[in-house]
Amino acid sequence: MPALVNYSGDDEFFIRKNSIELGRLCSISSQADVYWPPHKRVRISAPFLFRETDFEQNKQPSINDLPGECIFEIFKRLPSGRERSLCACVSKRWLRLLSSIRKGEYGSSKVVKENIDSVSYAIETISSNENGGYLTRCLEGKKATDVRLAAVAVGTSGRGGLGKLSIRGSNSSCGVTNFGLSSIARGCPSLKSLSLWNVPHVGDVGLYEIAKECHLLEKLDLCQCSAVSSKGLIAIAENCLNLTALSIESCPKIGNESLQAVGKLCPKLQSISIKDCPLVGDHGVSSLFSLASSVLSKVKLEGLKISDFSLSVIGYYGKSVTNLMFSGLRNVSEKGFWVMGNAQGLQKLVSLMITSCRGLTDVSLEAMGK
Repeated sequence: MPALVNYSGDDEFFIRKNSIELGRLCSISSQADVYWPPHKRVRISAPFLFRETDFEQNKQPSINDLPGECIFEIFKRLPSGRERSLCACVSKRWLRLLSSIRKGEYGSSKVVKENIDSVSYAIETISSNENGGYLTRCLEGKKATDVRLAAVAVGTSGRGGLGKLSIRGSNSSCGVTNFGLSSIARGCPSLKSLSLWNVPHVGDVGLYEIAKECHLLEKLDLCQCSAVSSKGLIAIAENCLNLTALSIESCPKIGNESLQAVGKLCPKLQSISIKDCPLVGDHGVSSLFSLASSVLSKVKLEGLKISDFSLSVIGYYGKSVTNLMFSGLRNVSEKGFWVMGNAQGLQKLVSLMITSCRGLTDVSLEAMGK
């Protein structure tokens, strides 16, 4: 009879390859020749099963089981920026909670407030001798993310916050959004200079937060910010009255009404640069000069759909202009340059640069020279 089981003399149970499962082997008819060693039971290896009650008893409580509101209140009472930075390294959840706290909300008790003020004052005094007295950060490419901005906001809040921030982003889906910019606004209310380049996911909501918290903002540079509209820039003009320099380039949603608000509400504006903004026309440029002519000294207009009317307004109201640059103005003619020169308002002009403007002729140059 063919042997289905090979026995080697020990107590182990051997099965031929064509009989794999034990149940199948035992179900073979009685005619099959099977060896079953006496006084031995089949050894079965099975995982030990925990009862649910035993597992719950061994489970240790964790601070992460607390609601976000409770952890938020705990973080507000941390004594210094060092402790906040260490907590931000634990998890992204803790980092997000810390970045949502405004700088003025830290320290509900008198003792905690005194510790924060003493530590911040000491560090600010040390750092005041570098970089013009404030901290600067520049994030470029893949490094420009919301997580990094939140970490910068939390890490620098104990040292007086950022004074200058430059973001050179990209079109990737993980780039900077309104959340990252809002973190900077809440953690760095002392921000004075902000530069946003190629950040398509940042819109008016991010600028709203900057305008709401950063009242000391002096310089704003927007380049390739396709989601930012006139509403965001108007919010900046209404809340950042110390604005001295504004640069707008390739922002298709920013139009005339925002420039009118800047000219009306920003009395300290000294420098303006506008390039390749299709919604900016004569109404915006003329309003800007007629309302902010007292201190406006540096002007750069490039690739705009303005006409001779804007040039005549500049020639009449540009009494403080020292540097003037025109480039790619295809709708201006000889008459516009002639009127600008004969208006005799550009008495302080020391630098004039004109590029790719078809209306420039010898007659217009002679008028401006006189």
